[in-house]
Amino acid sequence: MVRTDDSKPPGKVRVRLDHIALAISDLDESLSQLSRVFPDSPSEAEEVENEGVRLSFIDVGGPRLEVLESTRDDSAISRYLEKRPPGVHHLSFQVEGVSIDDWFQQLRERGVEVLGDGPSPGAEGSRVFFVHPRSTSGVLIEFSQKEE
Repeated sequence: MVRTDDSKPPGKVRVRLDHIALAISDLDESLSQLSRVFPDSPSEAEEVENEGVRLSFIDVGGPRLEVLESTRDDSAISRYLEKRPPGVHHLSFQVEGVSIDDWFQQLRERGVEVLGDGPSPGAEGSRVFFVHPRSTSGVLIEFSQKEE
């Protein structure tokens, strides 16, 4: 069944596409290129130390673009770029109606291959976790929730 309205039944989990993440090797160069393509300026660059990335968001009129540069050789973005050219890295969804910790546990209980031991600090004061592409038909999925 496809929901065609924005109503949310009480107590139901809802996810919405927040951003599409691009793995790149040079943040400044990529932002320079993308600023010629999109009318809005990129956000101020932010570093997420525990993930080993520096990033910026670009508002493109719906889900945003997140542009990710590795800051360490052992980061997921660095490993990704060792095997593939720059490009789409993951899709990120905001979780509503349940805490991010509970959502992590629910997915784990359903047999979904979640990465890590639970949500960790992410960009813009959020908490995030990832679902392995083996559980999502080949697409790396991030779930996030802003800290209240």
